[in-house]
Amino acid sequence: MKRNSLISVITPTYNRAHLISRAIKSVINQTYTNWELLVVDDASEDNTEEVIKKFSDSRIKFIKCKLNLGNAGARNTGIKNSIGEYLVFLDSDDEMMPDCLEEFFKLILKKPKTKFAFGDYQVYNTSTNITIKSIWKPDPSKSFLEELKIGTGCGIIVKKAVFNEVGYFDERLRIAVDTDWLIRLNKVVSFEYIPKILMTIYAHNDDRVRNDKTELIKSYKIISNKNRYEILNNEELIKRFYYKIQWLLYHQNLIKEGNKYAGRILGNKIVMVKSIVTFIIFNFLPYKKAIRIHLKLSGGKKI
Repeated sequence: MKRNSLISVITPTYNRAHLISRAIKSVINQTYTNWELLVVDDASEDNTEEVIKKFSDSRIKFIKCKLNLGNAGARNTGIKNSIGEYLVFLDSDDEMMPDCLEEFFKLILKKPKTKFAFGDYQVYNTSTNITIKSIWKPDPSKSFLEELKIGTGCGIIVKKAVFNEVGYFDERLRIAVDTDWLIRLNKVVSFEYIPKILMTIYAHNDDRVRNDKTELIKSYKIISNKNRYEILNNEELIKRFYYKIQWLLYHQNLIKEGNKYAGRILGNKIVMVKSIVTFIIFNFLPYKKAIRIHLKLSGGKKI
């Protein structure tokens, strides 16, 4: 990376006219100034375009999709239209710390072979007004994917050329887009870590896409099938993916299909207590009661 090289920031958005200004301002306020911001409007039905065009900064590029492509498709559109050597992803309701791009730039100047790097981030809950710092320095004794506590919107930078090696985001996915891409990325690229909070993520309770269990099941099935080799060769990944699909299916009252995934865990000679207990609950108790008990055992989360 040359001194003062261009960094492309990609922000996909859909019906976030009321929130996106915060994200844009956080890019404008960066201490590192040689950037371009590509805002990809994924066929919004609100006044997103009007809000964005109020910002009179030539570094901001607005791209309007004719059809709703989903998060993966919007990101891919941004990547293909970017001209920077390195890319940073920023979700339309989040914001960068003022020195986010500068910290990435300094790292790459120091370690020019870097293809992928990430920092820490903090999560602000809009319902409780509580901010929680998320600091993750990967354990070298474990695989990167076993822990996986980041996503593309959590403050990462990646060399654009990497997409020629691992492919673009899978546009069949509406959820867990990051997970699939990071599994592929992990096959060919090592990472660098910056021990500093670079991003603020805003958590909302009204995210309908992430709460859509049908889409969750579809996405996790696609991911587990296309990355089958990597998952089956790692006990922690088997537990993570097959158990999640198991309980998601149970919550949709698809008990027999959920049982197949419980069987896959045991079939790999893995004794997972959570999976066994969940199997018993949903196979021997009335459905609604099983849901209540499982939610309680899961800490009362709306899963």
